[in-house]
Amino acid sequence: MEERRRFFRLDDDVVMDFQAITQDEFSHWKENHSQQKSELKQLEQDIGNLIHQVRSVHPAIGQTLELLNRKLNLLNGNNANHPELNLSMTEARVRVNLSACGMAFNTDADLRGSSHLLFNLQLKPSNAILSLAGNIVSIDDTGEGDAPYMVRVNFEGLKETEQELLIQHLFQLQSRTLRQQRDH
Repeated sequence: MEERRRFFRLDDDVVMDFQAITQDEFSHWKENHSQQKSELKQLEQDIGNLIHQVRSVHPAIGQTLELLNRKLNLLNGNNANHPELNLSMTEARVRVNLSACGMAFNTDADLRGSSHLLFNLQLKPSNAILSLAGNIVSIDDTGEGDAPYMVRVNFEGLKETEQELLIQHLFQLQSRTLRQQRDH
């Protein structure tokens, strides 16, 4: 079978909490996530137009507003206080194989009867937090160590800002890794 990936994958350490959810819970999450996405998209367009107008008259103020808007966009992914995210609070640092569209990770949880997961991910060293949902692609019983199940997940319903944050994180991770290799 030929493997096709839309984005490159890198091994990374993240703080992660997840919970298995039903198809109905996933549909509810996706609907709420989609509604929020539409509202945020319209706000982003309005803010962008206003920043462009301010920047043409006052470049420094326009740049400051643009930076603040980017910061707010990053923080949008940091809001884990959504009522639909009733996670287990078993936060743990986990080695994952991460891309901008999914990830693979080992766990001790037998998720073979599940189809969807909700995640809270904290990316290091930026400490950016993402609340994401994923469709389980496969689960392999590796029988190894304390986390014998290899779970592969495709993220679903990603907002553009969430995917961009993942892409930036992976680019920075790859740059740090290459710099470390070069320095040794």
